[in-house]
Amino acid sequence: MRILSRSRLTLATVLVFASVGCSGNKGKIEETAWVSQTATVKGQELPAGARQLQFHKDGHLVFVANAKPYKGAYALGMGPSVTFTFEEEYEGRKIHVEKVVVEGDTLVLTNPDGSEIPFQKAH
Repeated sequence: MRILSRSRLTLATVLVFASVGCSGNKGKIEETAWVSQTATVKGQELPAGARQLQFHKDGHLVFVANAKPYKGAYALGMGPSVTFTFEEEYEGRKIHVEKVVVEGDTLVLTNPDGSEIPFQKAH
């Protein structure tokens, strides 16, 4: 009887941690494309359309910054965390962990420095 109770407790604990650790972006960004809206990043005005994001279903990513495409992969992390791994360096490194929040047709990308870039879904 005690073994059964411990098994149930262990299973319940695993299920709780699994549900808490899930990505908040699962099913929201796969196979989507986004265009940036006006924003201020590191004290500079970023015009609408200066950034673009394309998330492919197979985990590949294309990020366009100032008309230069950066190809790579993305991985959904816990909560709103998404890791971008580029084939070449962007802003001095290949790996970028970003906060990505999707609500309807709006995506907000928050950089580690706290700057936010809003994106609109491309149709």
